[in-house]
Amino acid sequence: MNTLATTKPKEREVTRRDWCAILGGLMGGFMAILDIQITNSSMKVIQGALSASLNDASWLMTAYFTAEIVAIPLCGWLAKAFGTGRYALWCIGGFLATSLLCAHAWSLNSMIVFRALQGFCGGALIPLSFRLIIEVLPEKKRPMGMSLFSIIATFAPAIGPALGGWLTEHLSWHAIFYINALPSIIAITLISRSMISPKINWQVIRHGDFLGVLSVVLFLGCLEVVLEKGGQENWFDSQMICILSAISLISLIVFVYDQIIAPHPLINIHLLTQRQYCHSLIIFAMFGSAIYGTLFLVPYYLTMIHDYSASEIGHVVIWMGLPQLFILPIIPMLLRRYNPKYLIFIGFIGLAISAFMDCHMSNDFSGPQMIASMIVRAIGQPFIMVPLSVLATQNLRAEDATSSAVLINVFRSIGGSMGTATLSTYFMTRIYFHLDMIKESLSQGSPQLSHYLQQVKEILIRHGQASDPTQVQQQALGILGQRMAVQSQIIAFNDLFMVLGVMMLTTAILVLFSNRDFKLTARQRGSL
Repeated sequence: MNTLATTKPKEREVTRRDWCAILGGLMGGFMAILDIQITNSSMKVIQGALSASLNDASWLMTAYFTAEIVAIPLCGWLAKAFGTGRYALWCIGGFLATSLLCAHAWSLNSMIVFRALQGFCGGALIPLSFRLIIEVLPEKKRPMGMSLFSIIATFAPAIGPALGGWLTEHLSWHAIFYINALPSIIAITLISRSMISPKINWQVIRHGDFLGVLSVVLFLGCLEVVLEKGGQENWFDSQMICILSAISLISLIVFVYDQIIAPHPLINIHLLTQRQYCHSLIIFAMFGSAIYGTLFLVPYYLTMIHDYSASEIGHVVIWMGLPQLFILPIIPMLLRRYNPKYLIFIGFIGLAISAFMDCHMSNDFSGPQMIASMIVRAIGQPFIMVPLSVLATQNLRAEDATSSAVLINVFRSIGGSMGTATLSTYFMTRIYFHLDMIKESLSQGSPQLSHYLQQVKEILIRHGQASDPTQVQQQALGILGQRMAVQSQIIAFNDLFMVLGVMMLTTAILVLFSNRDFKLTARQRGSL
């Protein structure tokens, strides 16, 4: 009798229907993440087709990002009311419909509206795919599911620029939206045939935390616009940025207070009192900064310094994704043997090394030279996503899975936006700093300056581009100015990669203190 009482219940077998549901959800999440980078690589073409300025066209990305991050906190509440499978089907169907509307947009304003709707549907698909893994898979199988989630979270951004550039160059910019059709249909088929949705629980809707919904939408929506547009608007010199920042801060205070007193809170923010989970959220934010910071720096450098096209950039960035496919399958095996935080430590050390590899660039440092650092990044990233998800959730109750998934995805997204905003702002200040330093080093009358100008003048006269001494002098100074500008930009990029490397190295050290378990081997659940 005692033997029967202490026998651990056998975990149920994972059926083919379960895997179909998970793959359908992952396919939806993959499309949502892919659509960010695949559209970004074709932005110049879309801008020209819609007769929009560069500043106006940037609202296409801002609208998508803002709607996406707003949708994430609502995911748990709506999935509980409608059923995870049914809500996923609605979001995938909405994503497909809005993708087709984007392809037929007739003006910039219509495209911004359609992109916002597409982002709202796509934003829910990311935490829904994570939620399906928690709901459907037993605990021992979750690392495998999280490995698949890691593929969509890190591989999709890596192949986006290459795929978007190829489709735009060989077909048209409309193809980057049409490409969502087939995966959407497959995902809908997999989920609809493998999941039985319960009846809609209208009581959950009626008892919803509507103040929490309104406050979190205003907080995240305004914050995302501030982060996306702050650099262009010169931050707090802009009245719009000041107003949105104030609204975001007030909304955050209201949201936190409401979540504490509400009988049915939108998110269980009491999870933030758990040391290990809160620590993991900070690390997720830094991981988001690493992913999106790299996806900002590398294309920006190759475009600005070497005039790379979208497809050429894609051929470099794709190396940040391909090697992961060979490493991710072994991560669940390593998790069974080793403490997850040491795997995360290895991953962030890899990201730090890859950033340091790109902080000594010169004029002849272009795509082929960057591939080595992309491969190192690809080797490091798989050691982070799955172990970090395990580390964050290993002490949580099953009923907290929804709030956990929402907070993880919100922190990762905000971390990515904050990292990109910080790097872009710092980049401009470093350009001016290094340009002033170069000007000081080449002061008027210095032998180096005189020797360089004399060489340029001889070349210009030899090629017959100018004969008048005054004109030759002006052209020589113009060429010098261009070279100084390029050199200051390259040094500024070196500074940014150095900053990114230091951030990742600091995060690696932070990981070691995420809990008090310093054993190398994996601990048993509940030992903390």
